[in-house]
Amino acid sequence: MVRNTQHQQRQHGSRLGVEVLQGYNLIHLTDRQVSEFKKALWEHGVVVVRQQHLTALDLEEFATRSFGSLVFGSSSFTLDPDISPKLQSRCVGILGNPKGFAQEVVEKFTWKWHQDKDAIPRIEGLDMNALYVVMLHGVEVPPEGLDGQPHTTEFLDMVEAYNNLDRQHQQQLEQISLYHTAPMFSAHTNEWGDVPKKVHSIVSTHKVTGKRGLYLGSDTAIPVGMEDRPEAAKHFWKDLFQTVLSCTPVYSHVWHPGDIIFWDNSQVMHRGTPYDSTKYKRIALRLGVVDNIYDR
Repeated sequence: MVRNTQHQQRQHGSRLGVEVLQGYNLIHLTDRQVSEFKKALWEHGVVVVRQQHLTALDLEEFATRSFGSLVFGSSSFTLDPDISPKLQSRCVGILGNPKGFAQEVVEKFTWKWHQDKDAIPRIEGLDMNALYVVMLHGVEVPPEGLDGQPHTTEFLDMVEAYNNLDRQHQQQLEQISLYHTAPMFSAHTNEWGDVPKKVHSIVSTHKVTGKRGLYLGSDTAIPVGMEDRPEAAKHFWKDLFQTVLSCTPVYSHVWHPGDIIFWDNSQVMHRGTPYDSTKYKRIALRLGVVDNIYDR
């Protein structure tokens, strides 16, 4: 059985980041173990599986078996001859510097707080708080960040954030919705009317647990009614996020090679942390999948 009774809390006081499936290989799980794994993910928002050595295709296979076929990928995928084929598949992205030490890394945009959206704003029938799960597999990880501390990815519990607000503030936010766009679109670089977007309430109800939390998306989100006031929209989002940050503890996952972190974007925000890409190598395989609750 999945050793869900042996969750290891990674940070005192946080429900996020429990370690599951100790001693198990993800590609050899039974259906019952997959079900228990998903139950732990919905309960904790972020779960960690350690000592895995999956290829990109292994990760893709686990995602489709466990969550369903709605996996986002590239329609024009071709193998990069300078990167190991084991790290590549149509639906798996590579973060870091897989070709060696580099001045620039592709994931700098992930160092800002956000909830992953990818193609959700452009897909009909999906709410912004869809059960969109992202998994990140640390194949090679730097031993430290730019601050000299262990390299981490940080998370905010948006259910806790909602519960930490006073009731008057909760009621105010329940009346406000935000426009969300896909990451490659911006109201500042496109004609706003032509940008694929969806509207979703800031206060969101989880589709499995029924718990209420905040859905802020990213700093490109615009409150309904502020479409023509981009500066006011920016200030609104920034002020609200700072309120969340001031009252919600940050869970920091310290990376070890072989870790896979799974997070439910309808429950948490996250950000990566900077590292010296001219000194250390980082290879992380990333895949996003929508749970097949939408197929039922």
